[in-house]
Amino acid sequence: MLNNCDEITIAGSCGNSEEALAKIDSVNPDVILMDIKMEGVNGIETAKKALDQIPGIKIIFLTIFEDTESIRQALQIGAAGYLLKHVSRQNLIDAIKRVYAGETIIDQSVFRQIVNDYTRLSKKHTEIKPLKSEDEPVELTPREQEILRHLVRGLTNKEISTATNLAVDTVKTHLRNIYRKLQVKNRTQAISRAMKSVRSNSDSLFVIENQEIDQINEQDSGH
Repeated sequence: MLNNCDEITIAGSCGNSEEALAKIDSVNPDVILMDIKMEGVNGIETAKKALDQIPGIKIIFLTIFEDTESIRQALQIGAAGYLLKHVSRQNLIDAIKRVYAGETIIDQSVFRQIVNDYTRLSKKHTEIKPLKSEDEPVELTPREQEILRHLVRGLTNKEISTATNLAVDTVKTHLRNIYRKLQVKNRTQAISRAMKSVRSNSDSLFVIENQEIDQINEQDSGH
């Protein structure tokens, strides 16, 4: 799919986990496209080892799997993107460039799956109750709760800035505070933490109002 692409240099391709880890060590790539299903060790474990080898590396999962558990595991280990294999060539190129620039990219249909899972399990809770550990609640300010909802919807920092009428730097400060309170390193892990909490607790980590669901559906239909 990326053959003859002038914007991206392909450093190599691998057929299994062992080859991938050896190649990563030798060529030190900027971005890795990885499938979840691999010969030998699966992609989740391979990505985890790759991030241990080179902590700053960017990993995008390009896969057919769109179940919530696969998505949660991928985000939990620190993946910078999660795309389904029906993605177009140009969208894949754009995603690689955006991930390289520091963004987190998640397939729109995958986000819809996350939203559906929240909607099914949260049962219209009226407040956010994130968990620091199994039983220890974390207090988020109303502004942090608002920003966290935007994060779950997949908004970028700039889009959150527009939605909240805050400066981008202020949004980044709030996100750092949220990550610290949730004890995560980035937005993908924050989303993953939400998914895990929703699936294992009667209290939802995030609240997604019906209005927010409608907005996401409108965004989907507009693409």
